[in-house]
Amino acid sequence: MELELTDKKILNILQTDFPISVRPFLSIANLTGISEEEVLGRILNLKNNKIIRQISAIFDSHNIGYKSTLAAFKVDSGLVDSAADAISSHSGVSHNYLRNNEYNIWFTITLPSEYSLEDEIKLLSEKSGASDYLILPTLKLFKIGVNFDMTGEESSSFKFFSHDDFKSDSEIKITDFEKSCIRELQKDLEITPEPFKNLSANLGISQEKLLETIKNFLSDKKMRRFACVLYHQKAGFSYNIMGIWKSKPEETENHGKIMSSIKEVSHCYQRPVYPGRWEYNIFTMIHSKSKEDAHNVMERISSLTGIKDFDALESTKEFKKVRVRYYV
Repeated sequence: MELELTDKKILNILQTDFPISVRPFLSIANLTGISEEEVLGRILNLKNNKIIRQISAIFDSHNIGYKSTLAAFKVDSGLVDSAADAISSHSGVSHNYLRNNEYNIWFTITLPSEYSLEDEIKLLSEKSGASDYLILPTLKLFKIGVNFDMTGEESSSFKFFSHDDFKSDSEIKITDFEKSCIRELQKDLEITPEPFKNLSANLGISQEKLLETIKNFLSDKKMRRFACVLYHQKAGFSYNIMGIWKSKPEETENHGKIMSSIKEVSHCYQRPVYPGRWEYNIFTMIHSKSKEDAHNVMERISSLTGIKDFDALESTKEFKKVRVRYYV
């Protein structure tokens, strides 16, 4: 689908500054200089053409009583498909990929806080026949937020979300009312003039009360943002790689900030090392329009940080990719 400039502007707003109001699409219309009806029509067209995947709340799992981690399994090539099926069948697994590394199956798992990630991953390793595995939780989150600049007018500081913006060290308290709101707000938003109307009716509250709750979720760092998620390949960002980097412990903080300043980097994390088995401690997800562009970004990061020991992990097969659903 060939996107017009107006479509691209709408997509940028939907990704970063979705209006929390009774008539959000009217606000977007005012920002783009077109009618509310045209905004609705363009967004529906973008959804029908598989540019927009979903518009909904994006919660911070830690701050609503969940925990998550990245994990990597080493699986014999003859067992890959059966292992991937065993992993993907777990309801807590949201993303599962085959990557070009001796640790060849990579997945993310999110669970309520009362569960043990270590126990669940150990059980999955036994079910899948993995010969070894790595548990790679986030030690420091430098950047998160898959925002694709559609217009080319944004700077390298295109809005992103940092660790300090979200990680809360206070005790997690989620009321039954908040859980009910989370269940509704993680649904794909209706593309209607008053898209929060049915969600609030399902909860038996007014739209104003629901909007107030959203704003409270944001201020309490329980919600990262309310935004659209794109099918990045259809949006023109057809290539992505996981960059893995060996950074000296005393330089990791600075390196993470440098990597986060690059707009093609959507995620940047510090993760644990396993001496003798796994020495890479910074992970970056890079999205670009071509393989060449992505590897050029890797080289640019190497030049800016001075890190020479790095690798690019490509997804050679996608086994599972779904949104995490909370309190269901």
